[in-house]
Amino acid sequence: TPREEVMKRFLLLLLLAFAMWELQAQIPYFASTAGDGKLYGYTSLKLRPGINTQETYTTFQYGIGNSVALGTDIYTGVGSNYMGFLARYGVSLSKWFNVGAQFTPSFNLSHNFEFGYLTSALYLNGNISRDGSWFWCANTWWGVNSGSNVKNTIDQWLYVGHTCKLRNGDSLTPMLGTLYSWKFNQDADGAAGFYYTHGGYNFYLWGNDFLKDNPRFVVGVDFKF
Repeated sequence: TPREEVMKRFLLLLLLAFAMWELQAQIPYFASTAGDGKLYGYTSLKLRPGINTQETYTTFQYGIGNSVALGTDIYTGVGSNYMGFLARYGVSLSKWFNVGAQFTPSFNLSHNFEFGYLTSALYLNGNISRDGSWFWCANTWWGVNSGSNVKNTIDQWLYVGHTCKLRNGDSLTPMLGTLYSWKFNQDADGAAGFYYTHGGYNFYLWGNDFLKDNPRFVVGVDFKF
C-alpha cells in the first residue's frame, strides 16, 4: 500500500542517516595512494561494547601511476549494507605538505543497488620534525545523502602522530586528535589510537567517545603489495 511504501522509505532514510553518522572516527587517512601497479587493502571491525552497533568496512584499491588509485569498498552495519566505487588522487608537494582527494558514490546492497550517498574526502598530511618521526594529518569528509530528509555532513578529523622505531624494522605509531563538524552543530570529540607496522602490514586500534557510556573502538589491518 502507499502507506507501507512511505514507511519503507522512511526506515531506509533512518538507516542511511545511521550509516553516515557511524562512518565517523575511522583511522586517519594519508594523501599518498597505493603506488603504480600496487594493491592496497584494508579491513576493520567497529563496535561499542555493551550495545548492538557492530560495523565492518573493507576496501581494495589498485594504483594506476604513482598518484591515482581506483577501487571499491563495502560497508556493513546493523540493518545496512553499502558498496562503493572510489577514485583517489594524491601527490607529495614536499615532506611538509601532501595533498590527496577521494570520490566515492555508494549503493544500497539491500535495496536493488539504489544510490545511497556520495562521500568526498580531502586528505592533508606532512612532517612536523625533519626526520618525519613527528607528523600531522587532517581529513575533511563531505557526505551527500540521496534522501531529502537526511542531512548532509561535513566533518573534520585532525591528528598529530609520532612514530617510534622498534627492532627488526617494525614501528609503533600512536596518534591523538579531535573530530568535529564544520556545521558546528554538535560537540567536538576526542580520538586516539595507534598502529603497529610489521613488514607490509599495519595493525590498528582506534577509539573515540571515551567519556560516554559506550566508547567506540575500531580494530583493523591494512597491507600493500
